[in-house]
Amino acid sequence: MRTIGINVNTAKNNNKEMLDYIVKTIQNEESNIDIKIYKDGNGLTSSEGAGLEAIIVLGGDGTILSTTKHVYKNTVPILGINIGHLGFLTQVENLDVEIAIRNLLQRKYDIEERDMIQCSYKCNGETKVSHGLNDIVMHKGIRARIQKYEVFVNDKLYNTFNADGVLVCTATGSTAYNLSAGGPIIHPELDILALTPMYAQSLAARTIVLSGKNDISVNVKGNIDNIFLSVDGQDWIKTDNATKIDICKSHYKCRLIRFGENDYFSTLRKKIIYKAKECEGEQYEGNKTC
Repeated sequence: MRTIGINVNTAKNNNKEMLDYIVKTIQNEESNIDIKIYKDGNGLTSSEGAGLEAIIVLGGDGTILSTTKHVYKNTVPILGINIGHLGFLTQVENLDVEIAIRNLLQRKYDIEERDMIQCSYKCNGETKVSHGLNDIVMHKGIRARIQKYEVFVNDKLYNTFNADGVLVCTATGSTAYNLSAGGPIIHPELDILALTPMYAQSLAARTIVLSGKNDISVNVKGNIDNIFLSVDGQDWIKTDNATKIDICKSHYKCRLIRFGENDYFSTLRKKIIYKAKECEGEQYEGNKTC
């Protein structure tokens, strides 16, 4: 490799210890590599991403999502090193960094492609389009009343309900905000979109899982001045009176670097199930020492 990027979440690495260790490890392996460092994504643009052969993300899942926002058009492979809390998308923990860097430089890895999601809406006569890895969320403002939403699938009416918001996620995003909103866990290899009403008044408003080939349209029937749009939870965008949001699977893919066999269910147990048990004060059997 000739050029590698490192995007570091400075809030989680404020003493630079891990960043310095990674840079030193790379230089010890191959001294002629050009290392580009980005702090909190600053300077990491699409044009910058075009010159990278891979990018190391130093943080948690949120840092991977923010990095994806900048490099997905360039299909840059992403290696996540977890120094965050959950790290469901990250591949490497602290103790495995040196081995991971060595395998990365020797190209001893696989690429796991994850589906992305796209939303579009009209604003002042212009069509605005955004892409994400996890989810698209429409939600009322903090002080706004509950809103009425009308959902169409392939131009056919699916359901109308009153709710705080509507969430549409990929299989990857099913373990993020969707899970907190009561949606299902979905294996990342499935080509799907899941639509979850958020805190709906109707008992008939439940998650529906659709093929990724479907197009979804969400119409807001009410006070549209207080509707916000979020892509991967990175930014909350005021939709400026847009009454309709179109959502579909993106034609872009997020490319994650994986080493060896990727045991999704082991990751699911460690990052979701065990963490939930710990939060409830219960010690999991596998963590007991005697």
